[in-house]
Amino acid sequence: MQKNYFFSLSFSLLLALALPSYAVLEIPNTQPKVGAEVWKPILDKTWEGIKKRNIQPYGTGLIHRPKSETPGDAVSEGVGYGMILALYANDQKTFNQIWDASEKYMFNNNAKIYDWRVNQSGTLIGHGPATDADEDIALMLIFADKLVQKGLWESYTSPKYNVTYAQRAQDILNAIWSIMIQDGRFVKPGDWGGSGLLNAGYFSPASYRIFKDFDNNKDSHHWDNVIEQCYQTLKANNTLYEKGMIPDWSDAYGNFLSNGPGYNAYLKGKSFFKDAIRILWRISLDAIWFDEPKAKEFLTNSLNFINSKGGASASNYYQLEGSLLGELLPKEDIWKEFNDQNNEETWRYRREHSHLTIGMWSTAATAVGTDEDKISFTNEMAKFYEYDEDADFFGLILDTENLEDTLHNEMYFDQFLAWFGVSLMSGTFCNVIENLDNPKEDTKGIEINPYVSIPKKLTSNVSNKINLRYGAESIEFTAPSHWTKTLWQVYDLKGKEILSSVSGNKLSFNSNNHKGVFIVKASSEKGVAIRKLQIH
Repeated sequence: MQKNYFFSLSFSLLLALALPSYAVLEIPNTQPKVGAEVWKPILDKTWEGIKKRNIQPYGTGLIHRPKSETPGDAVSEGVGYGMILALYANDQKTFNQIWDASEKYMFNNNAKIYDWRVNQSGTLIGHGPATDADEDIALMLIFADKLVQKGLWESYTSPKYNVTYAQRAQDILNAIWSIMIQDGRFVKPGDWGGSGLLNAGYFSPASYRIFKDFDNNKDSHHWDNVIEQCYQTLKANNTLYEKGMIPDWSDAYGNFLSNGPGYNAYLKGKSFFKDAIRILWRISLDAIWFDEPKAKEFLTNSLNFINSKGGASASNYYQLEGSLLGELLPKEDIWKEFNDQNNEETWRYRREHSHLTIGMWSTAATAVGTDEDKISFTNEMAKFYEYDEDADFFGLILDTENLEDTLHNEMYFDQFLAWFGVSLMSGTFCNVIENLDNPKEDTKGIEINPYVSIPKKLTSNVSNKINLRYGAESIEFTAPSHWTKTLWQVYDLKGKEILSSVSGNKLSFNSNNHKGVFIVKASSEKGVAIRKLQIH
């Protein structure tokens, strides 16, 4: 009878605390989903974390990079990413703040483009556009305009140049077409490059389909040709296409560049690294939003490749011949450095099994994977979110082995790419226009047990009554003295129960074989207490 009581108490508590509460944009849609009710509150919290770390400490209103080659700078890519998160977080105030700041500090009113980089104080230090940024900004302005049309957002005019969302979106489309598209089909990385030098991570065919419908200059802006060329470029190198990968930088004919820009110099361009991995997310949007067969074919190749390496647990960067990044190289080539605000160098691995890489590979699983694939990537991502009331970032608090913690992560690029993956998993990252113009009955998708997947979710509503005393080889848990019969349970971050024991108000836990963050739960007739346990 006592055992049944403990089960009933735990289950009732779970049901009460698992009820979702979130503010993200809720537009019913039929997109594939997994764990939507679990992930949406996390999207809220991580968005608040980005505002706290990347906007509020600076005086510009832009999204800043706390760690980079020039710590504290801001790039137009961050404007696009920030507007994506603000829109899907249903945060019009911050959306307008970021856009207004980009108009003030980055917008070139003559060319109608956003110059790509400013320093910490907002002084322009990088001229010319980055095409992916202008694409993302334009798409979000078009979506924001639709939210205004439907009465979900208030109408707004940016004060710097007195323009509406729709007016600026059209300006950007005109500029992209005249400056960033070569020969009516090749997506340039900016106002330079072209068919001989491009970044496939900038290809955004789903955006181009929406541009085509929105554009006032349809007769001269042939977005279908751009879409077709993107897929031709992805398929140009059949060996890479069969793996669902592409170099960070290449030409339009499938040839990698041994001396290209950005990260391309590493491995002489023969890697699927930080630039190129974004193609998975961008092509997934075309597969999910528009059911594009070419997108599904590429992503099926991508998913088959990563599954051949071990699936979600193998999410990482890869050399183009198929080996894990750095696997065939001396150890010193596995590291990458950047600087923090104090200009102190921080080291991390080039290879990276993290929330970033899981987030990107997960988009292929969301778009074309089986239920088993989707659940696998969801569970793997769950390992990189510490589920307590203070967790407002993707990553780990302490991780000495893989360096996927707040000290070693960029706390910029990694956060956004993880957010994109999770927002697609939850069905939040949807085609705003299609789903508002043609309302659909929302599909729940695959539901997951939040207690198993994110045990620390419970901590936000349960008082902490457990004391911990660390010894050399064990940790003693102590509940209130009047808890004479207590069910003790310890869970790891995967939700696996590693201890279950009924005793009095004290229990000794052998900590020799455990390291990391755990959840300690004590249940008795007098109440329930939960505490986070960290073992170094």
